[in-house]
Amino acid sequence: MGESFKTIILGMLITMVSLAGAAWGDPVAGGLPFTRTEAREPCANYTPTKQPFFGETHLHTAYSFDAVVLETRNTPEQAYIYAKGGRVGLPPWADTRIQDTTPPDQKTLVTEHPYCMPGEHCQFMATRTVQFPEGRALDFAAITDHAEQFGESNICTFEATQSCAADSDCDARNGQKCLNGMCRPKGYNDTVCVAARDEFSRLRQGAVPGIIAGFENVAENPARPPVCGPDGQRCAQQAKLVWDKVRTMANAAYDRSSTCAFTSFIAYEYTAMAANGRCADATALPCWDQRQDNKVPNQPDSNTPSADCPSGAACLMNFTGDSGADNLHRNVIFRNDQVVDQPLSNVEAPLGCGAGADCTAAPGWPVASPVPMLQKLKEACTDNPSKPDCDVLTIPHNPNMSRGSMFIPPANTPNGLIEAALRQEFEPLVEITQIKGQSECRYNAKTGMAWTNPPDELCGFENEGWARLGGVADGYLTDELQTTDTIPARSYVRNTLENGIAYAAKHGVNPFQLGFAGALDSHNGTPGQSDAAQYAKIGAHGIQSFATSSGALDERFFLGIETNAGGLTVAWAEENSRDAIFTALKNRETYATSGTRPIVRVFGGFDLPKNLCDKSDFAARGYAGGVPMGGTLTGASGGQAPSFAVSALMDAGWPGHAGTPLERAQIVKGWVDAGGATHERVYDVAGQASGKAPEDMVNLRTCKPARWEGAKQLCTVWTDPAFNPAQHAFYYVRVLENPSCRWTQYYCNARNVDCSKPMGTCRAESRSFNGKGCNSNAECGGGVCTPPQSYEEYEYTQCCSGVVPQTVQQRAWTSPIWYKPAASPLADLLKDTPALAGR
Repeated sequence: MGESFKTIILGMLITMVSLAGAAWGDPVAGGLPFTRTEAREPCANYTPTKQPFFGETHLHTAYSFDAVVLETRNTPEQAYIYAKGGRVGLPPWADTRIQDTTPPDQKTLVTEHPYCMPGEHCQFMATRTVQFPEGRALDFAAITDHAEQFGESNICTFEATQSCAADSDCDARNGQKCLNGMCRPKGYNDTVCVAARDEFSRLRQGAVPGIIAGFENVAENPARPPVCGPDGQRCAQQAKLVWDKVRTMANAAYDRSSTCAFTSFIAYEYTAMAANGRCADATALPCWDQRQDNKVPNQPDSNTPSADCPSGAACLMNFTGDSGADNLHRNVIFRNDQVVDQPLSNVEAPLGCGAGADCTAAPGWPVASPVPMLQKLKEACTDNPSKPDCDVLTIPHNPNMSRGSMFIPPANTPNGLIEAALRQEFEPLVEITQIKGQSECRYNAKTGMAWTNPPDELCGFENEGWARLGGVADGYLTDELQTTDTIPARSYVRNTLENGIAYAAKHGVNPFQLGFAGALDSHNGTPGQSDAAQYAKIGAHGIQSFATSSGALDERFFLGIETNAGGLTVAWAEENSRDAIFTALKNRETYATSGTRPIVRVFGGFDLPKNLCDKSDFAARGYAGGVPMGGTLTGASGGQAPSFAVSALMDAGWPGHAGTPLERAQIVKGWVDAGGATHERVYDVAGQASGKAPEDMVNLRTCKPARWEGAKQLCTVWTDPAFNPAQHAFYYVRVLENPSCRWTQYYCNARNVDCSKPMGTCRAESRSFNGKGCNSNAECGGGVCTPPQSYEEYEYTQCCSGVVPQTVQQRAWTSPIWYKPAASPLADLLKDTPALAGR
């Protein structure tokens, strides 16, 4: 290595170490361990050893097209009100206007979707309201509406407030004209927009969102639909107006005072979901080139090779699990108010579409590669000299429905290394759980099919029956069809973490060094609404998703019983400010929960005291002797095995609603051997499995614990008994609560379904049958078996058939701690440079 080149490398290393010091600075020694990039008051509640802040990182409002057409009227403004503990309204809406109630005559560029609360008079009065219980308000939130339809939604669903007689009365510079006597955006009367408004108030979302998504979200080469004008600028202009409004609302909700009660992040969702094919070989990679609408599923009509398939296999469009599209969504969250001028959606920055002749958006990058988007985000934000403090991260969400496309390991090429570096720089977290299922791992209890080796039965938690997002009933994968061919293992985070350390062991950079986030993906505008009982009342996608029991309790309905109440992200930070929490997110010092609120902490190191759980300064000693969740350990001299200090406190609940005790804490370890093969193992490290059936742990009628068992607190220091200092590895903690009622049981209980009693009573002419308990008409001697008014026959059948889950074991997952062997290029260079080695 030449001296000049070595000098450059050392300079880069000094910068890296300095940045690491700023991020991981000793919180006990004092000083600010993160960079302050904004003007604000210092937080009065500042804790050097950090505090857990509960937040939302994925939430939709009326500014998402697929939410407003489902009658959602909460905008980000109301979403922040809810997040901070306020009360907001929900559909259905009632027109309660009276004669003296007239709309305001004022200029509006972005529709407000106004409504009033019950008892008030307006066009849209909420018939239902929702509010957090006492003490359960969030600490932070990022509202992530779909960037692709910002403009289209504002055009089609605009609710005018300014009257006009001519175009000159309206704001022509911002794309408005006089339509039907009111100032509205150009395109408002387009056929697609008229159809979209006609779909409002129906029990199912109509065709219009799907039509627009066909142009912008699922196509090989995304483009704006005709409503946007010949060059698409009409929608781009409106999208900029909406983005500015989103920024304004986020800044207004942010508490910059010393109280630091709430932090709001400016954010959006990048919503790519490719309706591509799959390679016919065993790897089942996504492809567009030379695709075949093959007659027989999974069998090519010809052996025409696809340039998108490295093995030269054919590209199939007809395959098991092809319903829907590969979910490649990402939530884009900015550190402060220095953000991109306009969101980079899948239209402006489409994902890689492969090597085929039809690919025009990003030729040369593999299908589903995020490089084109991440590069543009880098140019517009972190490398933009006009925005010196712009910083951003992206969170891939619910990869369980990506059909494995979200986390394809980068190629063993220079371009592959570019992709790996960009992923590590901008994607520090992954959404491990949300309403559409969990993405940690998968296990099918009915068939014994496992996506892990050895099988992990606890991976049979909140799994979905679709391999792709937006699947229809006919595309539902039955238990027998759920395999690693139809749902690739790389759809799950644990497998992806293993692929990441295998890549790092070979190339020195980990493209999948992912911490954990939990979120909702709710479309109600109610961030953090993850309580099971609340979800049973209102669902998460507007009134339509829970309008009928045939939807809510249907296994094959995409928003039916396989959905859940969603999760939460918890960030360990010194204070509740944008800079502190964003630093925690970037450093992966986070954990995810499936919706409840246990307090979980973990440190890993070579010098952690064995009696750390007995110390009052658990966190201070943890930082001093190791790294927190999200950190990396480098091999110690002598090959000493690392230890991990784990602490978990049960969710305290709220007045009148006790939390659920903890059952046990586990450490999940993954490693890669010298041959490049990956392995995993799950260790129980604190507490123990009860061995009892879930229904023996919780009273299904009252949803209260049947008996008090479990722990309020778990704490241990565990040392890896099978440690190999030469192997790359990761360790994360999974904390399990005792079983509790799932939202579906709350739903059945609310309808007074009692499975210990017959479904109904006979209404018959014969006295011997009339009034008799029954489960069908056949039991009523020619009469009718009539359920009580509180439920329908379908509800009783579903609630009592065993199809609808009754209990759930809520849990938390901490971001991993990675172990990297000492023998690495960085370690060798540091060893040869005493000045750096001593840092």
